Amino acid sequence: MSKYTLIDVHSHALLPFGAGVPLSQASLPKWSVDGALALMDENGIQTSILAIPHAAQHGSAAEASDVARSINDTIADIISKHPKRFGGLATIPGHLPDETLKMMEYALDTLKLDGVATSTNIGDVFLGEPQFDPWFAELNRREAVLFIHPWSISTSTHADLGLNLSVFEFVFNTTRMLANMVVSGTKKRFANIKMISTHGGGTMPFLLERFQNLEVHFGAGSRATVSAEEAREVLASFYYDMTAVTIPSQYVGLLDLVPSSQLLMGVDIPFMPNWTLGAAIKALESFSGFSDADLEAIEFGNAAKLFPAVAARLA
Repeated sequence: MSKYTLIDVHSHALLPFGAGVPLSQASLPKWSVDGALALMDENGIQTSILAIPHAAQHGSAAEASDVARSINDTIADIISKHPKRFGGLATIPGHLPDETLKMMEYALDTLKLDGVATSTNIGDVFLGEPQFDPWFAELNRREAVLFIHPWSISTSTHADLGLNLSVFEFVFNTTRMLANMVVSGTKKRFANIKMISTHGGGTMPFLLERFQNLEVHFGAGSRATVSAEEAREVLASFYYDMTAVTIPSQYVGLLDLVPSSQLLMGVDIPFMPNWTLGAAIKALESFSGFSDADLEAIEFGNAAKLFPAVAARLA
């Protein structure tokens, strides 16, 4: 049970539209509004921000747009019925720039959703590549929130050791996305976007110095190298949600990269086992490196600034 009003920035609604999870995940947990509310109440979570990042990032323009609109309409309806308990991020057909621009206008201006959700990679292409620039530019103009969730790539099943992709592959792909956003210059070019990297930045906090030094030493392929100082500066401009970040070494690694003002709490309903939710909150609040002010910011204040409409409803 949280000591503070807690906004969970990382939870999912499993809806009957599109394909929101990798095909290799044979069975999915059950999800319902009532079930999510019960878990939230049990663990002292006031509000959860719902996202379904990958469900519309494949298929034709008509198919993907229909899936995205159905999801976004449903999330908006959930919020209207439970305004203090849920916020929501727009699902987009990120592989289709024109349709994504239309969907963002509808979701953000008409439905008043709280930001946009996307995947670390779309069609095996990691964020940071120029094909995504049109909708990154629009998010930058709006100074919008972009929640970036990991996704599998076509080679994942050859390297996953037979384990569920969420065990290792997801955090590795988060790390790859962060690296590409640095060396491509995309994060720096679109600096007004408030980007949230999930799962504590994957393995990047542990590999930061290795990335800084060896990217300069060996080069960045066809791209210019980024200095160690700039790499750290760019990575420090992300927000990091602390889903599955539960041990002191992870907290220390993140605090070496960013101040507590860049950290957010997430619990990943319904994909993390139910028993881990309260344990994650307890672990966070037990870490001696966080002051009471840090904890209030991580559990509520930082998210309230990112999602002012949610904060206004709570007020």
